[in-house]
Amino acid sequence: MTSLDRKVLRDVWSLRGQFSAIGAVIACGIGTFVMSLSTLDSLELTQARYYERYRFGHVFAHLKRAPDSLQSQLEAIPGVAEVQTRVVADVVLDVPGLEEPAVGRLISVPESGAPKMNALYLRSGRFLEPGRAGEALVSEAFASAHGFVPGDKLSAVINGRRETLSIVGVVLSPEYVYQIRGGEVFPNERSFGVFWVAEKELAAAFDMKSAFNDLSCYLSPGASIPETLASIDRLIDPYGGLGAYAREDQESHRYLTNEIRELRNMGLFAPIIFLLVAAFLLNVVLSRIVGAQRELIAALKAFGYTRREIGLHYVKMVLTAVVAGALLGTALGAW
Repeated sequence: MTSLDRKVLRDVWSLRGQFSAIGAVIACGIGTFVMSLSTLDSLELTQARYYERYRFGHVFAHLKRAPDSLQSQLEAIPGVAEVQTRVVADVVLDVPGLEEPAVGRLISVPESGAPKMNALYLRSGRFLEPGRAGEALVSEAFASAHGFVPGDKLSAVINGRRETLSIVGVVLSPEYVYQIRGGEVFPNERSFGVFWVAEKELAAAFDMKSAFNDLSCYLSPGASIPETLASIDRLIDPYGGLGAYAREDQESHRYLTNEIRELRNMGLFAPIIFLLVAAFLLNVVLSRIVGAQRELIAALKAFGYTRREIGLHYVKMVLTAVVAGALLGTALGAW
């Protein structure tokens, strides 16, 4: 260890309070950066795995009414691996405690209650059972907002008729991570809920026997989304098609992706502030040290030390606080 290196240790120790404060600021900045990016990477990986495991569709479309025979034509489109047709309708709900009626979106599912695409994850209760009329699965967000549990009932106006929905299960769906009704800006779990009911029952209520008004497509790897959308539009246009759209334009996915993107921007912005503050403090402290040691610097030059060696001496002093803060921040952020 050279004489200048020993001087670095003595100076840092004599100013340990100031350097510890600066190191803490650096640790906060680095720790926030590591923590934010690690968490965001986990969120994006979880989102991708959830979509894949529960087969979240790549393409969606809504139309007025189309026969079930159209499904085979949709499946014949190049790049389409699977097509799920269903009946979707918004109804008025009579929810206790709400001054205004809520809106419920009814989505048809097979009699087994377990669709292959946009699959449901059962949080509590059970899936639908064949032959039991009036049963429904409810989204967890709406159930939590109103305290609904399996066994509860609520009234709904379905195609002009007042019907009773019996909740048998609380579920999650990749299609409704965020429950956003079309035209709304923010999700409102109290006034908008999603329900899954038996296909035969919902089709009969809306005169959709052997017909559908909503579809989802799962694409093969490498499929061209623009070409697929154009092909679907050509097929559904005679049946009142409102235009097919890709996953990127699906309300829940778009909202979730934007949230993650904003979190990433915040995760980058906050550490920059900490590091700029640390740089300012280091500049102030180092300027004072150099100003107080002018005579000592002159003596070092008289003993033959070059300007480069003296400058490196003070750089080492700064690096001591920076490296210590970076190591501590990385460890805390990873933890």
